[in-house]
Amino acid sequence: MNALRRLISIKSLLFLSTMLSLMVTNRGVSQIDTGKLVTDVENKIENYYTENFKISADKNGIVSISGEVNTLFDKLKIGELVSEVKGVKEIHNNIQVQNVITADDIIKANIENETKLNDAILEPEKIKIEVNNGVVTLSGTVSYFREKLMMQTIASWQDGVSDLIDHISVMSPSAAKSDANLTEIIIDLLNNNFPLEKNIMFDINNGSVNLYGTVNDLYAKNHIQEDIQRIIGVKNVVNEMKIINNS
Repeated sequence: MNALRRLISIKSLLFLSTMLSLMVTNRGVSQIDTGKLVTDVENKIENYYTENFKISADKNGIVSISGEVNTLFDKLKIGELVSEVKGVKEIHNNIQVQNVITADDIIKANIENETKLNDAILEPEKIKIEVNNGVVTLSGTVSYFREKLMMQTIASWQDGVSDLIDHISVMSPSAAKSDANLTEIIIDLLNNNFPLEKNIMFDINNGSVNLYGTVNDLYAKNHIQEDIQRIIGVKNVVNEMKIINNS
């Protein structure tokens, strides 16, 4: 009888232990309210877009979105917005881009023009752009990651772009800030932003830039210095350029 009681007691303890374990496990698992998650996603998107999107979510935090937008940029932006919503673990972005039909060569020309005009892109000629049936492929090398992100924005914003493949590589911080790379950046800056100033010279040593030569006016002298000072890796600029006396 005592043995039977002990056996029953052991079974009871095992049962209680199992139930307690299940209770603790269930308490530790966060149950996602799918209705609230969908509402939160809708509210997040509505702050930026007026279009209607079909949104669903499961208890694992996987959110699926479908609908239509005008540019690839909008599709990517919506994905970024949804990723900021608490509870979202994964996104299935099935949004379709309803682009205006645009020839590949026009898309390429538009991207190239905007790249040259964008001050965030330090050396546009180092970026290669290819377009095939609306799919843009970017390659080449940039000094800083912000340039890579800016190129993605420029390309995805264009009419006719249906997808984007980014193979742009980013230099290491030490290589980007080396005197050799800074020299190339400054040369490109002068050629692109100040094409009429042909008599500017400079040297650079450990990030310190010394400007000399001649410029046409005070505006050029001041703005050349300001633009160079904004380059990451430039520590100091000594401006010894002289203004040509045209009188």
